[in-house]
Amino acid sequence: MSKKIITFGEILLRFSPPNTAKLFKAKSFEAFYGGAEANVGASLALFGCDVKFVTSLPDNELGDSAVSELRSYGVEPIAVKQGNRIGTYYFEQGSSERPGKVLYDRDNSSFANLKKGMIDWDAVLDGADWFHWSGITPSLSQDLAELCQEALEAASKKNITISADLNYRPTLWKYGKKAAEIMPNLLQHCDVLLGGTDDSENCLNIKIDSAETAEIVYSKWKKEFPKLKTIVSTMRYDANASSNTIAAVLWNDGKLLKSKEYKISHIVDRIGAGDAFMAGLIYGLITWPELPQQTLEYAIAASCLKHSIPGDINLSSINDITALMNGASGGRVIR
Repeated sequence: MSKKIITFGEILLRFSPPNTAKLFKAKSFEAFYGGAEANVGASLALFGCDVKFVTSLPDNELGDSAVSELRSYGVEPIAVKQGNRIGTYYFEQGSSERPGKVLYDRDNSSFANLKKGMIDWDAVLDGADWFHWSGITPSLSQDLAELCQEALEAASKKNITISADLNYRPTLWKYGKKAAEIMPNLLQHCDVLLGGTDDSENCLNIKIDSAETAEIVYSKWKKEFPKLKTIVSTMRYDANASSNTIAAVLWNDGKLLKSKEYKISHIVDRIGAGDAFMAGLIYGLITWPELPQQTLEYAIAASCLKHSIPGDINLSSINDITALMNGASGGRVIR
C-alpha cells in the first residue's frame, strides 16, 4: 500500500538568466517553479508516492499556475489562499570558477504571512505516514517558526514519521532570531535528519571540534535529539560551479555507511540536488527499511541525476535512478 506523505513549505517562482548569463546584465529570464519542500514532494510523487503539499498561495493566476504545476507531477496541493504575491527568487548559474548566486524576493508573500491556527493540522495529517519540512520555513519569520512547532507537535501526536533537512540559509535568518535558537526545539520531534556537520553549531547549538569524526558528531546529535534514528549528510569534493564529485554518508544505530562517489563533469543545474537526495532517502527508507545501504545509494544517484536537469525539480524516474545505481552512465544513447 502506498504511503501517504505530507510536505510543508513555500513554492517559489524562480527566474534564471539563460546560458549562465549574469543577473547584472540579464535581458531575459527562464521561469521555473520550485522550493525545497515542493521539490521533495514532486520527486516522491514521480516515484509513485501519495503526496500532499501544504503551502499558501495568492488567489490569482500565479497561484493557480503553481497549483497546476504541482498537480502535473502528481502532488495534491493543500493551499491557504491569501495575500497578493507568490515568493520568488533569482538564480545566477555559475560557471567554472564563478560561483552561482541566489537573490531572494519572498518578503510579504502569501506563505510568509501564515500564522499558527491557520492550518487544520489534525485534518491535514489524518491518515498520513510521513511528514517532511525544512529549516527554510522557520527561518522566514517567528510566526512561521511557531507554525512549524504546531505542525510537528500535531504530527508527533499521531506517531507520524518526521524528516527534516536543515537547509541552513544564513541570508534568510533576519527577523532577530538565530537558527540555533529556533531549530533545536523543532528537531526534538524528528526521526530523520539531513544536515552537514559544519552546521552543527549554527543550527543545532552543538559545538564540535574540527578533529571529531562524523560518528562522534552524529552521536552528539543523537544524544541531544534522542528521537533521531537516521542522520545523513551529503558531501562535495573537487568542486567548482561546473563539475563536482559528490557522495553521502548515512548514520544509523551508531553505524556509518558511505555511498559510492559520482564525478559530475558538466553541471546543467545544481539547484534542487539536495532535495532530490532527500526524496530518494525518504523513498528508500519507506521501500527498503532494512536495507540502509541501498537507500543511501538510491538517494545519491537521484541527486547525481538532478545535476543534469534544468529547473528545481528532479524529473528522474525510478528506472533512471536504479539504472545509474547499477552502473549505467551517459556514455551510450538508449535506443
